[in-house]
Amino acid sequence: VVPSLARGLGARRRRVSASPGAARVASPKNAADDADRKVVVITGANTGLGKISATEIARDPSYRVVMACRDQARGDKAADDVAAATGNRPDVMLLDLASLRSVEDFAKRFEDTYGRCDRLMNNAGVMALPKRTVTVDGLETQMGVNHFGHFHLTNLMMPAIRTAPGRKRIVNLSSVAHEFGHPDFDNYNSTGALGYVGSGWLTYGKTKLANLYFTYELHRRLRNGGVLDVDVNAVHPGIVDTDLPRSLALNFYPLLRRTGGLITPAQGATGQIDACVGDAWEGVSGKYVAEQSGPRGSEVGPGGKKGVFKVTESSRYSYDQEAAARLWKVSKALTGAGWEAL
Repeated sequence: VVPSLARGLGARRRRVSASPGAARVASPKNAADDADRKVVVITGANTGLGKISATEIARDPSYRVVMACRDQARGDKAADDVAAATGNRPDVMLLDLASLRSVEDFAKRFEDTYGRCDRLMNNAGVMALPKRTVTVDGLETQMGVNHFGHFHLTNLMMPAIRTAPGRKRIVNLSSVAHEFGHPDFDNYNSTGALGYVGSGWLTYGKTKLANLYFTYELHRRLRNGGVLDVDVNAVHPGIVDTDLPRSLALNFYPLLRRTGGLITPAQGATGQIDACVGDAWEGVSGKYVAEQSGPRGSEVGPGGKKGVFKVTESSRYSYDQEAAARLWKVSKALTGAGWEAL
């Protein structure tokens, strides 16, 4: 599967269009001049952790938030909600991570509109689908959205990231589920005799391991290439009570709700918000930060408070540099990403 997809996707150069999904631009009242504001892009920002992140970051008028959403109407509604809460209305741009063409269109429109990206939060994702589906490019949906789409987006956004003044940050959403992920370089598209029944979680874990491989490998390539002002980190938000589990295979979230095993979206978003704009993260790169009250968490805050985040060791598989380099090679072939900006 991989070689044929690589030939079909990597060989052709797509022409991008700037027409559909142009940014709905709205400057906030009493905000700093747009030219001086840091531009923050958040994928999947119309709901859940992404929407909370957009809201909290928009409270600071020195940030111009761009909500990258696959549905314009839902994105506009979410932007209205953020504006009502903060007085700082984000811009909304169409982005479907299940389509490499959509990723390319978004990057082109973004470059034409903004020219700089100070923060990129790769937040969007799909979780443990009950049956195998594929993207328009023929990629298994979870891997296509959670890894390949964000890999391609980050590649295409890198010129705008490099252009922004000062230190820039990239935040990738991983998960403790990466611990049951295992590198499978011959079957990243999750096909085979076992089918997909019961393996939605295994595939999800594989995508979250891929997010860590990508984070660590991008950090190495940035530093080895002499790029010292772009930082990249990964975050596990905790076991969060969001809309994401609606179509889960083997959905155990109702049990977790009854037993108090979930944290709130506001608690879960804390880690990625801090990694994106928090002062403590200035100059920190190549790290994995995890919420600490989950199944393997070591501590909670005072009085049993949840939503405490710390830099944490990820699984032993995640530190395999050879595996990360192989995934990078496969990802470049499947997406056609050149990474010329590194």
